[in-house]
Amino acid sequence: MARKTKAEAERTYHALLDAATLLFIEQGVAKTTLNDIAHRADMTRGAVYWHFKNKDAVIQALWERNAKTMHDGFVYRLKNLDMTCPAADFRDAIKALLRRAVTDPQLSQAMRIVMHCIEFTDEKTELQSFLYTCRDEFYEALQVALQTLEQQGALRRDLPVAVLISSLWAYLNGLVHTNLEPGSKTVDLQAYGDKLLDLWLDAVLK
Repeated sequence: MARKTKAEAERTYHALLDAATLLFIEQGVAKTTLNDIAHRADMTRGAVYWHFKNKDAVIQALWERNAKTMHDGFVYRLKNLDMTCPAADFRDAIKALLRRAVTDPQLSQAMRIVMHCIEFTDEKTELQSFLYTCRDEFYEALQVALQTLEQQGALRRDLPVAVLISSLWAYLNGLVHTNLEPGSKTVDLQAYGDKLLDLWLDAVLK
C-alpha cells in the first residue's frame, strides 16, 4: 500500500472524527465501536487505529478539534477583561460564549457528546482527567473574572464572590445542558439566550 501523504492522512483523520460525531450522537458512545466508525467513514479498521488507540482518544481529539479554540479564547478573555469597562466586557463575553455554543454546529456537537453521550464514573480515566482539566480551567477563568469585577467595585456587595461563581457555573451548565438535551424543547437559547443571561447579570452587576 502506498504511503499516505500528510494531506491524505489529515483528510482521513477529519473524516473519522466526523463519522464518530454522528454515531456518538445517534446511538451513544457506549454502543459505538471503532469498527462502526470505520464503516461509517467507509474506511478500514486499520485506518482508525492508525489515528486513535481507543474511543476515548477519539472523543479527546473531537473536543480538541471542535472546542479547544473557543475554550482557550474564552479563558483568555475572562482572565483579561477590558479594564476601561470590565462589567460590560464580562457581560459581552458570557453572551458570546452562549451564542457560540448554540450557533456553532461543531462546538454544539462536541458539547452534546461530552454532556449527554459519555459516561462519567469514579474511575479516573485519561479522558476524564482531560475533560476535568478543561472544566477546571473554565471555572478558574470565571473565578478570576468575578474577582476582578469585585476589585473594580462592579459587583453587588450583598453576596460573596464564591456564591456568585457557584451560581453562575450552575446556571450556565444548566442552560447549555438542557438546550443540548435530545428532544428537549424547554429552553431555546437561540431565541432567549441573551435575556436568560440578563436575568443573572442584571442581578449581580452594578
